[in-house]
Amino acid sequence: MNKLVRLMIVLAAAAVLPQVASAGFLNIPKQSLDLPTAGRVNAKGLTVGPTGFYVMCSVMPSACKVQRARNVGAVAGEVRLTVETLGLLDRVNREVNGAMRPQPESGTADVWQIGGSSGDCEDYALTKRAALLRKGFPTSALLMTTVITGRGESHAVLMVRTDRGDFVLDNLNQIVKPWNSTGYRFLTMQSPDNPRVWVRL
Repeated sequence: MNKLVRLMIVLAAAAVLPQVASAGFLNIPKQSLDLPTAGRVNAKGLTVGPTGFYVMCSVMPSACKVQRARNVGAVAGEVRLTVETLGLLDRVNREVNGAMRPQPESGTADVWQIGGSSGDCEDYALTKRAALLRKGFPTSALLMTTVITGRGESHAVLMVRTDRGDFVLDNLNQIVKPWNSTGYRFLTMQSPDNPRVWVRL
């Protein structure tokens, strides 16, 4: 069974497991289900991030400050991937994708914004990041990331760092995928140590 099929099965289980367990039909720990595993993307040194990111940090410093884990299991800056955590990532990815409509940048300025009814790829990713920060995820596990798609287009996604590897939340895909199953070429990412710093991939 390939990783994508296993991931879809786990997401389906995440949706029904609470009801099944509460009805007394299942007495096994939720963490014992076959959760997906992703590799860890490798950083190759410091680099300069996108211009729009630095403008956003100057206008909205709170979006670029360090936040520690609250109300979620985290070790060494990584989130513990459980059925509940995976279900939450899936829900946030789908909800933001459904709530916003794609809107390319107008003009030459690259404006990064959180929320709204429309936006481009980094706006989707920032909105998902903000939603997960409100849920108590640490900034060290929520990393804005730039990539090149299979069609050769520049794109931005949210990388979520877990104890089972790095997963991607993407406005071009409803499924939360391991980073190495996206088909993207990864370029740069926020540093897990400091959200104002970027690294090459």
